[in-house]
Amino acid sequence: MFEVLEKNNDKERELRELEKRIKLFYEYAPLPYQSLDENIKILDVNQAWLDFFGYDKEEVIGMCFCEFLILESKELLKSRFAQFKEVGVIHDVEYEIVKKNGIHRIILVDGRVEYDKNGNFKQSFCFFKDITERKRAEEELKESEEKFRTLIENLPDTIYSSLPDETSTTLFLSNRWEDWTGIPVETYFKNPKLFFKTIHPDDHKETSKLYEEAIKHGKEFILNYRVKHKDTGKEIYIRDHGVPIKNYKGEIISYNGVMTNITDLRKAEQKLIESEEKYRSLFDNAQVGLYWSSISDGKFLECNETFAKLFGYNTREECLTSYIATEHYVNPHQRFEILEAIRSNKEVRGYEILVTKRDDTPIWLSISARMFEKENRVEGAAIDITKRKKAEQELKESEERYRKAYGKADFYKDLLAHDVSNIFNNINASVQLMKIWKDDYDVSSKERKMIEIIKQQLERGASLVSNVRKLSEIEEGEMLVKSIDAKKVLDKVIEGFRSRFHEREIEISFNTFQEITNVVGGVLLIDAFENLLINGVIHNDSEKIRLWINLSKVYQEDKNFVKIEFKDNGLGIIDGRKNPIFERNYKNDRSTGGMGIGLSLVKTIINSYGGQLWVENRVVGDYSQGSNFIILLKEG
Repeated sequence: MFEVLEKNNDKERELRELEKRIKLFYEYAPLPYQSLDENIKILDVNQAWLDFFGYDKEEVIGMCFCEFLILESKELLKSRFAQFKEVGVIHDVEYEIVKKNGIHRIILVDGRVEYDKNGNFKQSFCFFKDITERKRAEEELKESEEKFRTLIENLPDTIYSSLPDETSTTLFLSNRWEDWTGIPVETYFKNPKLFFKTIHPDDHKETSKLYEEAIKHGKEFILNYRVKHKDTGKEIYIRDHGVPIKNYKGEIISYNGVMTNITDLRKAEQKLIESEEKYRSLFDNAQVGLYWSSISDGKFLECNETFAKLFGYNTREECLTSYIATEHYVNPHQRFEILEAIRSNKEVRGYEILVTKRDDTPIWLSISARMFEKENRVEGAAIDITKRKKAEQELKESEERYRKAYGKADFYKDLLAHDVSNIFNNINASVQLMKIWKDDYDVSSKERKMIEIIKQQLERGASLVSNVRKLSEIEEGEMLVKSIDAKKVLDKVIEGFRSRFHEREIEISFNTFQEITNVVGGVLLIDAFENLLINGVIHNDSEKIRLWINLSKVYQEDKNFVKIEFKDNGLGIIDGRKNPIFERNYKNDRSTGGMGIGLSLVKTIINSYGGQLWVENRVVGDYSQGSNFIILLKEG
């Protein structure tokens, strides 16, 4: 009996000792520990728990552990604790707690349930660890991965990773590839041989060869090939840049790379090639000499066939090899002048220079050029203007000869006018003497008539000389135009006219129908008016000569004009002759009433003042009743 009691005491001591060690273990464990009853109330906690939450032990014993959780975690604990009591164990259960200082943390709980002899819940033993930083890191990593995925999927290029094998087995492929080919990315993971099958048949052989060569030697590669969209048939040009990825042993474990859509670039390159070909064709076939030359020494760097032939070469190669511009300027300073002109104005156009050809024959060129000083280059075009320069020189010489001839003609004109006028003056003096002496001699009527004819012819001759001189002056220079009082000019003309023809019975009627303003004219208006009045007398066989001068205003073509009419009762002009009488080559014919150069002069004078002149019948429908010469002059 004693021995039994002794053994029981030993077991109790061992149990107490074990409980003591276990308590010490929980008490000083580095992880927070807590024991909960069946109502989730705290039975015990260790120092690590208290340090973590920031409480004293007396503050928390008996409190429901739910009070330390946020609402979502509190609801989760209540729903799970019943299952925990039944199952007896939990592992990695996550809750969010609030410390005494209000800071939120994430914990991960592991726990077991202690039951009594009857299998009833006694208490729970739980440890937890703070995983807040780990959760934060996981979330940041997840967010980073999402950003990385978004970045990759929105890149204009395709990102990939593949095994270094013959078929380039796909490990990763961004979705941009599906946009180009119409084939879902997942398909490539299922079919390792699919990638090379998407390459255009015309590019497949060369691309495979270059790829196999790269992976054989473990080298980086750049491949250019085409793929075709399976639905639309659209071809895409791809530039594939792959880089080998090695492990710590130096073994290639994959190729990571970027595939870029270079379709637009290839099209631009093709257009550039075509443009260069067109430029080269235009350059080679241009009918203008095109060239590039060195600024420093004048040597030609490039030229077309036309340029070479300008200088007597058969080919551009000969010209580029042999011809140096600086050695062929007739005036060496002209090269510096043209270079300075280009520098100052950035370019020159139509700059004329005299150079020599291959055989030293001089040739005139018209140069248009631009300078690229940083490249030591002048780019230009040259046209042979030798024939034009010769023609200009011949024209200059011809003009000089013309001026000399004109000077002689002008001299002879003045000489003729002077000498003929002297002759007319001498004849006129003789006629005047005959008129004085007629009372001393018995002069017959025939002789008187002859004297009158001579007088009239003298007047016509003097008028002809005067008209020729005035017509010449009008045609040789610009007329001085000014504002003229037409009424005063006509009064002066009429006064002189009456004294000139005092021996004939003439009736002049001068009428002004409105208040007439000045007209645009000049000093020769008096000659024009006088010619028209004389015309009305010398072509008039009536016993009584009647002349009418009418002034009025008219408005036509949005302008104001003064209309001057010279009417007579003379021979008149038939319709077919009304226009020719104003022409210079018109011959005098009494039957038509023409007066030769007189009317040509009148029309020239009126036109020179911007006016108009024409003739009508004085009586409508009957030319024999006389003429009506009409002048229109602008109001001045």
